[in-house]
Amino acid sequence: MFSVLIPVYNHQDYVADAVQSALASPLVHEVLLADDGSSDESRSVIARLAAERSGRVRDLTPPEGGNIGAHARLNQLAEAAGQPWLAVLNSDDIFVPARFEAVQMAVNRTRYDFVTGHIALMDDGGAPLGIKRGPLSPEFPFPREMKVRDHLAEHDLLPILANQNFIATTSNMLFSKRLYQKIGGFRDYRYVHDWDFALRAALLGNVLFLPQILVRYRTHASNTIKEDGSAVTTEVRRLFKKIAGEYAESFSMTDVKAGLAGNRYLREEGV
Repeated sequence: MFSVLIPVYNHQDYVADAVQSALASPLVHEVLLADDGSSDESRSVIARLAAERSGRVRDLTPPEGGNIGAHARLNQLAEAAGQPWLAVLNSDDIFVPARFEAVQMAVNRTRYDFVTGHIALMDDGGAPLGIKRGPLSPEFPFPREMKVRDHLAEHDLLPILANQNFIATTSNMLFSKRLYQKIGGFRDYRYVHDWDFALRAALLGNVLFLPQILVRYRTHASNTIKEDGSAVTTEVRRLFKKIAGEYAESFSMTDVKAGLAGNRYLREEGV
């Protein structure tokens, strides 16, 4: 039922654990990996994993190599995927047991085509750091007028995502290939390709917040989002300017405007 997509960049010490966490579920038909121009031994590790598990693990690193960005590698892997559902896993993260079974149960009885949930945080060595419960434990307070629990009950994640990226990482996303194709794939953003994809999923698909842990997210000094804060802000503003222009009617709705009004990245700039 599931294809797992793992873009890899300088994670030679983590990628084997990532792959093993995906293979632990019989619902995962294939694990697709592609190196994105790593300077460490990641490419060799990927080749070894594919040779050892040739029935389920595929190395799709192009011969010419090169660094084209996580969004482009994800699109490459998604296009090659043969299963109806896709799950992204960053090469330093780990799936938790039974996550695919829980998602399968949820989508089999519903019409959802995008699923996200809680995240267990861990440090560089894998020690637990706590749990991020999405909009139930937000990074920033929501505006008072936002009825977050009502939005969750109605499976309306757009106003919440307009306020902040509670999904936090592509590793916390599962979606149908049909929705991926409808959305048009991941866009060329360095920091917010996950947020952009989730917003468009909320606009074009049927999204579900599943209140259970789906992934273990590794925090360390080289996490991309910890880079230049001003660059992140600039990119977030570019994202919202573009998507609000494309979906003007949806972004003019009262609930969505309330979310935007409290978005910390947009307070100095109208969208």
